[in-house]
Amino acid sequence: MKNIVENNYGEVTVVEHSDYKWGVIDSKGNEIVPFGKYDWIEGFEQGLCRVKVGKQSSNLANNDNKWGIINEKGEEVLPCVYDKVWKFKGKNRCSTRVVKDGIAREVYFHDLNPLLPKRGIGNKNYSYTESNSKERGTYSEYNGTYVQDVMGWSDQDIDDVLDGEPDAYWNID
Repeated sequence: MKNIVENNYGEVTVVEHSDYKWGVIDSKGNEIVPFGKYDWIEGFEQGLCRVKVGKQSSNLANNDNKWGIINEKGEEVLPCVYDKVWKFKGKNRCSTRVVKDGIAREVYFHDLNPLLPKRGIGNKNYSYTESNSKERGTYSEYNGTYVQDVMGWSDQDIDDVLDGEPDAYWNID
């Protein structure tokens, strides 16, 4: 099995195999999240990571995908029961918005990872860094969209510039 995506986040690496199964391994190659448990794994920030169960396009209004958040130990700290977990990787935020059954609420990262500082309060014991993070753009989550298939934007570009909404491309002047 060939790895087609490897994104390193300190002591853990998110890997996608050539059979499109995602998993997480540690620095010694031990499996932390079994390959295939989730249909997509984003990447870690502040020791947390969005995961998705379901292979339908996230752009479909009524899809059956379920979202959650895991920690670097592979534990689901927010179960995969949400219709949407907003992107937080690379946003330098202390929370994210989750949606379930049409109801949105804010989830604070400190509640999911107690090593993180509470909102507005510094915490000198927190030591997580991404200083040795190496990341490649991927082209899997937004396959079938104009902005990716025709214009060549990576998933990372779409997440960063269009906040994960490929149809927002048409609003760029």
